[in-house]
Amino acid sequence: MKKIFIDYGERINQAILNVIKEILKDLSESKISSNHCFYITFKTNDPKVDIPNNLKKEYPNEMTIVLQNQYWNLEVKKMNFSVTLSFNKKKQILNIPFNSITKFYDPFVKFSIQLDLKEEKKKANTKNKEKKPKKKSNKIITLDDFRKKND
Repeated sequence: MKKIFIDYGERINQAILNVIKEILKDLSESKISSNHCFYITFKTNDPKVDIPNNLKKEYPNEMTIVLQNQYWNLEVKKMNFSVTLSFNKKKQILNIPFNSITKFYDPFVKFSIQLDLKEEKKKANTKNKEKKPKKKSNKIITLDDFRKKND
């Protein structure tokens, strides 16, 4: 049996995403006080994010949505949630996977969390590895360069 190292960061992220999922479920079932307001930031360039093209153009990397008074059809699933929001007086449907969420904020209780995306770490590590190695100098150094000269 192969033994693994515990990835605490990944486990904490999953636990936090489950908390967000439960909060959104409660919100969809009207179990949460109207005083709460949720700011959810997510990566729009995640391949599983499904938002209208005009929003992708306006927010090519990241977008923050607000769930407070004017949202409709909030539906929470195992891997994602969908919600209808109004942009410039036009209702639009957004499908957001939980794994694309980077920040969650509830100003009513001053609760804020920033998630550590594993994909971002992978990209950063890949970029660091892709950097060209330093070129070695072909210069030959002789010991004479370091000897004291007797003048």
